[in-house]
Amino acid sequence: KGIEMKRKTFHCVTAALLGLALTAFLLLLGTSVPARAGSNVHCVNQAGTNCAAVCGGGCYASVQAAVDGAFAGHEIRIAAGIYTAPGGTVAVVAKPLTLRGGYGQSCGDDDFDPGLHQTVLDAQWGGSVISITNAGDVTLQHLTLTHGDGQGNCPGWPGSCGGGIYASGTNLYVGQCVVTDNVGGVVGGANGGGIYAYANGHHVEIWESRIVNNTAALSTTVSSEYGNGGGIYIYQGTASLWANEVADNVGGVNHGGSGGIHLRNVAQANVLTNTIRGNKGCLSIYYGSGGGLIVESYSVGVYAAGNRIENNRAGSLAGLGGGVNVGESDVHLARNTIVGNTTGAVGGDGGGVYILSDRPVTLSNNLIARNIAPNSGGGVYATLGGAPGSQALLVNNTIVDNGFSGIVADQYAVLTVTNNIVAGHTVGITETAPASITIIADHNLFWNGFDPIVGSNVIHADPLLTADYHLGIGSPAEDAGVTVPWLTDDLAGDSRPQGGGYDIGAYEGTRSEVFLPLVMRNY
Repeated sequence: KGIEMKRKTFHCVTAALLGLALTAFLLLLGTSVPARAGSNVHCVNQAGTNCAAVCGGGCYASVQAAVDGAFAGHEIRIAAGIYTAPGGTVAVVAKPLTLRGGYGQSCGDDDFDPGLHQTVLDAQWGGSVISITNAGDVTLQHLTLTHGDGQGNCPGWPGSCGGGIYASGTNLYVGQCVVTDNVGGVVGGANGGGIYAYANGHHVEIWESRIVNNTAALSTTVSSEYGNGGGIYIYQGTASLWANEVADNVGGVNHGGSGGIHLRNVAQANVLTNTIRGNKGCLSIYYGSGGGLIVESYSVGVYAAGNRIENNRAGSLAGLGGGVNVGESDVHLARNTIVGNTTGAVGGDGGGVYILSDRPVTLSNNLIARNIAPNSGGGVYATLGGAPGSQALLVNNTIVDNGFSGIVADQYAVLTVTNNIVAGHTVGITETAPASITIIADHNLFWNGFDPIVGSNVIHADPLLTADYHLGIGSPAEDAGVTVPWLTDDLAGDSRPQGGGYDIGAYEGTRSEVFLPLVMRNY
């Protein structure tokens, strides 16, 4: 018996040694043995088979089946293809998971190529594409989410939300995704055509994604059916949105709304290096608010920097804030390019930026150009309904070619305007009710048809701007500003100062290029 046991042990050891030798031999030949992933990795492909070698958690033919089979913290890899579900919603998630597309049918590490393998989740207008509730941390990557309808997701007003993604009570992370052709709701008011997140106490992060061609409220019924956040709507919590394209989204088809990104009552948010283009707050005759970006309802600590906000429209006929709308919130707009936005065809205030806030609002190093507001404030419009508790601060902005008026102060607005170029308008800075408005202007350059308000240390001269709004050689704005200790760079990220003093305007330094013609002043 002892001899037999020794013989078996010898055979086992010999087999193990032969296996190790074979593995080493194959590695020497450049051929690796397929590694079976742990049970925390699941695969979804069109057939639901032939992926066990790399997905220890198993193979599935449906996304929902993989979600149901996974445990908290697991990863679900979704191979190329179009995935639907009988009920419409492709995945209902209520636990921490990562859903990642871009794989070939085997879901292997060596078969991951989002450029080659497109993973599409299509709700076929039967519900939100992905619905996430009280799920902890959920990450979505390399997915295309389309044809979602968030009808009925949010009980009460506005009643519907989150066509592409609906998230509540969850830390949501969305990276390298495409969210397109979704609606927040087809009946009544709705929020978040592309993405809706109720983030109270949670965080939302969206990066390097395309949020395009979504609509919040599709209804055409004549009533108060607002559509807010055609692209993205985030309510409460904290947020970080960076390097995204948010384009061609619509808030409300019939009634008022907001087009691109809507932040409401957030505790803190960074909106960085996004392209926010071609969004519309409202398509009908009603007012829209915030064609590109709106921050409202006592949001605090919102820093929007390095964004390109262009060709957005608040409303079809009229609206407030074609590019950006700030309502009762603490916001800093820095190093943004805000160009070509409009409030509407016949009316509205604040083509570039509209401010209605008794909380601190700062604009620094922004280029605000070629925006249109048929009523007033083609560049910047600031208003307060009562005696203010704070003021709007404009430092080192270039505000040019915005139609009739560059900056308008209304009602109880308090403006501090320092180191700005205001040029190319019929009127530079104007006010609607002088007895209740305070404007403190210092070290600015004005070159408009009429400049009734200029403040102290003013320069009246053509700024000699180049075609891209930098200072041209010989510009009177060079080294003519006052030092602002907290402002150490410019719109392009170059350091300030570069010469004998701060330059006036959004850009530091001069360029030798063709000058951009501005409206000549009338004497």
